[in-house]
Amino acid sequence: MSKRIPAVVLIGHGSLHSDSGSAMIRIAARLREQGVTSIVEPAFLNYNRPTLAEAVIKCKALGATKIIVQPYFLIEGVYVRNDLPALVKSVAAEHRDLIFEIAEAFGDHPAMAKLALKRVQAVDPAPNPAAGLLFVAHGSPLEAANRPIDRVLRRVQTKTGYGAAAIGYLDCNQPDIPSAIAQLAESGVGHITALPYFLQVGRHVREDLPVLFQAAQQRHPQTEIRTAEPLGYDLLLAEVAAERIMTYLTC
Repeated sequence: MSKRIPAVVLIGHGSLHSDSGSAMIRIAARLREQGVTSIVEPAFLNYNRPTLAEAVIKCKALGATKIIVQPYFLIEGVYVRNDLPALVKSVAAEHRDLIFEIAEAFGDHPAMAKLALKRVQAVDPAPNPAAGLLFVAHGSPLEAANRPIDRVLRRVQTKTGYGAAAIGYLDCNQPDIPSAIAQLAESGVGHITALPYFLQVGRHVREDLPVLFQAAQQRHPQTEIRTAEPLGYDLLLAEVAAERIMTYLTC
């Protein structure tokens, strides 16, 4: 019996800003360097290349007999729950000699709270109960999919001591970002630290969020809004991905 050679395809959403996927590509390279498996390739669902089909062809050419598709997504929303399995099924139909597995999204892995804490403390090193913490996220119409974000938020709040915390959603959920900021500002906090809880620095982070933050600052001049960097690139993300992938390497 021939030995199975596993490959990982790290797949993200993609963006009209083609460079927004650079962090994911770097994470893929780190996973190779760390020896998680010798074949790790990036891919995108939309807008950018390589596509999943192209990444699978490359993995197969390198000798892979099993493909572990690792979602480079924070939560298991519609893209991960519905679109990705349909895409994998379609690609798998063209490669019946390969085994395909889909790993878990990053979710509320402990390293996600560590990374969020790192980003928050970079702009607010000594928060106190008179300050507010805001996570801004895209959101999913699948209500349960959003719960890991809340769990990460609460871990960071507990670790830092912020007196108030909230999540503001860009789309699909309530409260929206202006409402969440208003909720915190009206609670009397002296300042708000806002963390864009996004992996990729695409259109939402570059264009939509700055406009929303500026408008909120004008509406609530008595409350300073400090904006942290998005999750972006960090080796903690490689740690999360590696742990998710390892479950399927041993199968």
